[in-house]
Amino acid sequence: MTQNNTQAELARIHRSMMIVALIDFPGALLFGLGIYGLVAGFDQDFLPILANQAVIVNVMLLLGAVIMAWGMFRMVMLAREKQLILQQRK
Repeated sequence: MTQNNTQAELARIHRSMMIVALIDFPGALLFGLGIYGLVAGFDQDFLPILANQAVIVNVMLLLGAVIMAWGMFRMVMLAREKQLILQQRK
């Protein structure tokens, strides 16, 4: 790879990592709110729809976990790709 191609690939990987981090953030928030809902429970005054623990809290946990797992998988793949490029550069 030439120097320009290497820099472009590294920039692309960095941009992809930033996008994955932005997508992963709401998943972490959902998961955290789901854990809070299990431990402390949501008050009826906060948001009445969140008080239905049997459905909403479990969906928040599941959806948050799926988004975080996807983000972790994608970050690992991008980090491996970046490491290969950096090793070829030496």
